[in-house]
Amino acid sequence: MEIKADSTYRFVKSGNLVRTVSATDYGGRGNWIVVRIDSGKEMIVPSKALIDSNHPDWS
Repeated sequence: MEIKADSTYRFVKSGNLVRTVSATDYGGRGNWIVVRIDSGKEMIVPSKALIDSNHPDWS
């Protein structure tokens, strides 16, 4: 799955919604800076931790 900036995704494990800001190499290749929609907390996460609305696990 290709992650895009300024898009909404869901964390695979917790189900929290996040908005992607930009890709980053900090902490390793394939990481993204995201902002949680509910709290506004900014964090860096691997792209494999995110699913989009077309994924079967999106609920």
